[in-house]
Amino acid sequence: MNLSIWDWGIVLLFLAMIFFCVFYFKRYTRSVSDFMVASRLAGPYMLTIAPGIIGGIGMIASVQAHYNNGFSSGWWSTLMMPVSLMLTLFGFVSYRLRQTRAMTLSQFLEARYSRKFRIFAGILCWVSGVLNFGVFPMVSARCFIYLMGLPETVPCGNFALPVFPLMVFALVALPCLIACVGGQVGILFSGFFMNLISFALCLVFMYFMLYKFHWGTIIEGLHQVENPDTQSLVNPFKAFDADGFNIWYFVILMAFNSYTRGCWQGGGGFSMAAKTPHDGLMSAVIMRWRTYAQNLMLILLPLGAYAMFHLPQFAEIVAPIRAQLDAIGDKAVIDQVRIPLLLTRILPVGMFGLFIVMLLAGTVSSDASYVHSWGTILIQDIIMPFRKKPFEAKEHLLYLRLGILGVGIFSFLWSVLFPLKDFISMYFMITGAIYMGGAGAVVIGGLYWKRGSTYAAWTALIVGTIVCIVGLGCQSFWNYVYPALHNAFPDWAYLAENARKFPIPSHITTFIAMCASIASYILVSLLGPKHVHNMDKLLHRGEYACGDTVAPVQKPKFTWARLFGVTPEHTRFERNLMYASFSITMADWIVFAVVTLLALTMPLSDHFWEELEFWRKIPLYAILGTVCTIWIVGGGIRDAFRLIKDLRAYKEDQSDDGFVEE
Repeated sequence: MNLSIWDWGIVLLFLAMIFFCVFYFKRYTRSVSDFMVASRLAGPYMLTIAPGIIGGIGMIASVQAHYNNGFSSGWWSTLMMPVSLMLTLFGFVSYRLRQTRAMTLSQFLEARYSRKFRIFAGILCWVSGVLNFGVFPMVSARCFIYLMGLPETVPCGNFALPVFPLMVFALVALPCLIACVGGQVGILFSGFFMNLISFALCLVFMYFMLYKFHWGTIIEGLHQVENPDTQSLVNPFKAFDADGFNIWYFVILMAFNSYTRGCWQGGGGFSMAAKTPHDGLMSAVIMRWRTYAQNLMLILLPLGAYAMFHLPQFAEIVAPIRAQLDAIGDKAVIDQVRIPLLLTRILPVGMFGLFIVMLLAGTVSSDASYVHSWGTILIQDIIMPFRKKPFEAKEHLLYLRLGILGVGIFSFLWSVLFPLKDFISMYFMITGAIYMGGAGAVVIGGLYWKRGSTYAAWTALIVGTIVCIVGLGCQSFWNYVYPALHNAFPDWAYLAENARKFPIPSHITTFIAMCASIASYILVSLLGPKHVHNMDKLLHRGEYACGDTVAPVQKPKFTWARLFGVTPEHTRFERNLMYASFSITMADWIVFAVVTLLALTMPLSDHFWEELEFWRKIPLYAILGTVCTIWIVGGGIRDAFRLIKDLRAYKEDQSDDGFVEE
């Protein structure tokens, strides 16, 4: 094993803290509203910290992209930063979705379209979500097994039990326990305390990576590529043929993220738990500032690892790791465990245990929110809409907990039995697109266009789903699809050229589904039966305003501040934060735009790209990572005490259970 007695002590102490949080804060879960959305009482800093920093699967997915693409993955993702920024500052989708006071996205779809559509969308959302979540425990389990140096089997009497399914079970059972015992209240508090520790540790490991991986060594390692004339991990203009991750992947990914904003319900309880729509908006803005330390750590780690695996001076250190990787054989597994194995060689005693704690905190808090979302969606959006009257409160809570356990059982079986062969990011994209390929048009149209019709929603969701399922099916079963197509079209040269692999990548399939869904929603709304929805009633505006949704129907008077998303709801500090968010993002994007134009007109040396990436990343991320961690942790502690006070004083409304009266 790789953990010393000190490392084990740190991990066990952390687990004890989790159990204490779960059972102590159970007292505040008294109703369906508490269980689903913490009675909509969470502040913006609480919502920023509680969702988690970085878990096992998040780390593996991120380091895969950087290890395979070097700086290019970060460079091309800058392309759509202004779009992402403005959507965040203006609360696109998220603000209005919180105004609906819906507990789940499909509850909003029933209020906007119909109950039958809620059930259909709920089924698609749930299937897509549990397939997506199903690999979380698998990847995280491999990460922890190789990090901790656990054996393949453990003796149990006359039998030898495999460790992998035992680790998967542990990583499923702990999030299920948190979600079942405390619901969203338990997830908020346990996630908050776990990630307070993670925030501090992320800062520590950011500085450790800066110390361990010298910039010159990283650059020297990144030059070790097979074809330097046509391939580069430093110059993004030589990365167009990177394995799976190229400029079009990042362009489509950003477009898809904008289109599906608010649609994905993994962790949806956080967005619905905001005290007001404005607090939900501000949590998204603050979230942009919390990631600097994390991002720098996740950049230096894979790039430093690449250098160690490719430079001769580290050959002695990585030799035993190479032997372990060769023994594994499976390329997909090798990509997932390469970095964890390296960490066992470079982290000292004590810090290794702290790194395990940081990953475990992110993994458990993230997985708890996911299993809570998919388990409650099963009950709220698939089973409950078939009823003519709502559940009794105790009965409802029991079924919600059973739904969570059901998702946990599925994720355990899927993780143990399903062989993940694709890049994790691409698997997420295609499984998510089964639902979100059509959901984006339905949600955006439903929130912002009063003439969007129910028929249009059905058409858009079905079209997007069919395109994605066909693409996913062809990609997964091309060995069977190709012979059938070849027999039908024997003279088709393009088909023959792609005999080994389906020619349309996952992200292109997603883009086609997105475009088809948007077009069908607009056309059916304009050409089909006409419908005008009461948006004031849907968004609780004007005469329908209640409690936490008091935004006026009238458009606010134009001011220059509105260009930055600033409204009268913002405090002075929040206004300055909005201006700072805009300024720092646009400054980075302007650098990107100017350098990209220069690179298109004249060749830029690798040395230029090396210096540019250093000054864009290292000093800025290190300073902001330190300052923002201190600021956000302070705000989070304040919000935690406020949430406890508000939960104690809150008068429970047992009718607030997500049931929509017809």
